[in-house]
Amino acid sequence: MTALYEAIDAYLADRAPKDWEKAEVRQYRKRINEILNSEFNLMAFFQSGSFQHGTAVMPYSDVDYMARIYFEDKPTSSNTILNKIRDVMKRELWEASEVFVARPTVTLKFNGIISAYEITPAFLISGETDADRVVSIPAPNGEWREAAPQAHNKFVAEMDRNHYGSVREIARLLKAWKYEHGVPISSFYLEMRCAEYGKNNDSVWALSALRHIAAKMIDSNLAAMNDPTKLVSRITACSSESSRTIARARLRTLKQNLDTAYSAWIAGDEKRWEMNNALQEIWGAGFPYCDAYSG
Repeated sequence: MTALYEAIDAYLADRAPKDWEKAEVRQYRKRINEILNSEFNLMAFFQSGSFQHGTAVMPYSDVDYMARIYFEDKPTSSNTILNKIRDVMKRELWEASEVFVARPTVTLKFNGIISAYEITPAFLISGETDADRVVSIPAPNGEWREAAPQAHNKFVAEMDRNHYGSVREIARLLKAWKYEHGVPISSFYLEMRCAEYGKNNDSVWALSALRHIAAKMIDSNLAAMNDPTKLVSRITACSSESSRTIARARLRTLKQNLDTAYSAWIAGDEKRWEMNNALQEIWGAGFPYCDAYSG
């Protein structure tokens, strides 16, 4: 028989990047870095996002890179640097099947399995270490906004270590729900909500943590959250009001299913069908069938 924690482990293991996918990422990272460095004389080039944070859900998660360029080369409009990166990648990266601007990134697609590679140009504003660097990255309408990708990565990693891997586990479960149901909500926002929960709680157990996080997002109407690192302004959940409306409705359904699964798990074997039905409503038919709490 399969315990709930074993089902969660098996489900997430099946959606983790495989060794060959990691090798593909390393291969294209080298090519992309060489091209950009030749054109822009980069200060730094590093991976960010789900692959770097250990919260990728395959085959959906993109590979995210930050290309840090000297501040004196920062244009007035962020559109300018995005278009420049797009043009040089189109010209030099013959392996890419598609190259296009999708603010705040330039997105690259290949005839492979990885969903997409996304390059975000960044210009250093302040800080001297990974723990305190703040950069300026593209925002809509040619504007700029602040980000602290390396500090946020360190924060997630620290919270995850404090809870023996449970913070990344719940982040991956939330992202898997998002992808399963096409929820228009920021993966970064979900990840930071999970890290915030880890910071504020002594223990992290999947179902109870997810119920708490979902309830908090519903109660706040998916309001922007304060940056736990206190380095940048508030972190937004959705790109538009229409997306926020859709995401709120799907969050309410998520919370109902989490409540049902939790109550059925506590009730024991007589509620095993209800528990598994609720879990598969959240994560799809691929979520392993498992046993309820046995006392």
